[in-house]
Amino acid sequence: MSDATTRERMISTAMALFRREGYQATSWRRLVEQAGTPWGSAYHHFPGGKEQLAVAAIELGTAVVAKTVRRAFERNETIEDAVSWWYRKAAEALAADDYRGGCPLATITLEMAHASPAITKACEEAFAAWHVLLVGLLGDRDVEDADDIAAAIVNNLEGALLLSRIRRSPDPLERAARHVALVVRAA
Repeated sequence: MSDATTRERMISTAMALFRREGYQATSWRRLVEQAGTPWGSAYHHFPGGKEQLAVAAIELGTAVVAKTVRRAFERNETIEDAVSWWYRKAAEALAADDYRGGCPLATITLEMAHASPAITKACEEAFAAWHVLLVGLLGDRDVEDADDIAAAIVNNLEGALLLSRIRRSPDPLERAARHVALVVRAA
């Protein structure tokens, strides 16, 4: 197994475990076992410890969501359809994970906000990156209030993911997509 593959597996495993179980509940031992990597890999690839791995997992989650958002806007002509597609994909992923997952940043953000400066900064940068991406995509479609619409899209998604997770239903995400469509049309 190459170093890059070992490191990448550790990061993707950390993202999944932090998403489902949180930062505090995820031990180094569990991470290494779930990733199927040698024990020495943890400190070899992440000499800064679990916090350094968490920052890398947040960066991966940021990239995964950004790729999904870009794909949504590439595949759909209207903003409403793009948002609906994105929220539908989020609902499908949540259901496939038996409603244990959701946003790759939400659980770690809620748990670690202000407990770790490095994790807090990574989460702030992640949400800011999604916002900037959406503002650009909306601007490309001549939306005047792109900044506010982008905030509404992310805010609605995060709340809907939380409610979908607890209700074990895609309904909150479906409703959120319809609400965002109304906001977009009003703008």
